[in-house]
Amino acid sequence: MEGFNRESRQSIYFEVTYVLAHEWPSDTMERLEFQKLLTQNQLDFPQTTATASSFSLIRTEQSPLQVKMTSLGPRVSNISVSAKKPVDSLELFSKEAEAICDAYRQIWLKQPCQMLQCSARIQHLYSCREHAFKYLWEDRLGQDPEDFALLGKRPVLGGGLRLVMPPVKADSEPAHIEIKIESFFPELAKIFIETSFVWPKPRLITESERFEPESRLELVEKYAAGEVCDFLLRPREQA
Repeated sequence: MEGFNRESRQSIYFEVTYVLAHEWPSDTMERLEFQKLLTQNQLDFPQTTATASSFSLIRTEQSPLQVKMTSLGPRVSNISVSAKKPVDSLELFSKEAEAICDAYRQIWLKQPCQMLQCSARIQHLYSCREHAFKYLWEDRLGQDPEDFALLGKRPVLGGGLRLVMPPVKADSEPAHIEIKIESFFPELAKIFIETSFVWPKPRLITESERFEPESRLELVEKYAAGEVCDFLLRPREQA
């Protein structure tokens, strides 16, 4: 039995965010139109929160879902769709994010608008046979647990890795990738993995162009389930 159980994957967070060269949606009537359009698509948000520079819609029943629109500066704003501890699958979250982004585009982007950046983030938990950090530190990285004595006579509860990879020009659409692999402190036999992609290349959103959250999220999920798990499972002697 492997120390790291690839088949135990549990999704605990989904998020997709767009940064736009557009004023943030501060008009109350337009927000109501946006909510009405979402309701027509079976997306009900019982709770809303507004500040001087942000507006959020929150659903806690069924599968949790949050939509947040924020001012980032003069004529720069973002829209973020996220789910913490989702009950629904990534596929369903992606379809809801698509409907939300389409409604946003219909209400506020009646003229072509530049999307400055897109990002997507997914968090998973995986089970280990024993302490997750022991697997990461000793089995995968081949480090000696006695080295921690150099830090003082204290037990090490956990820790992790943070990997940052810049965009590669050879890619058809370069993406900045960041991976966090660390102990999940509420349950120390589990590894927490966060995989984030940022697409820095601006593109124009028009009446016919869509935000395409589904394809972005699928790409992150595929990488997290493929390359990231392959990295964790690679035998140390081959590294």
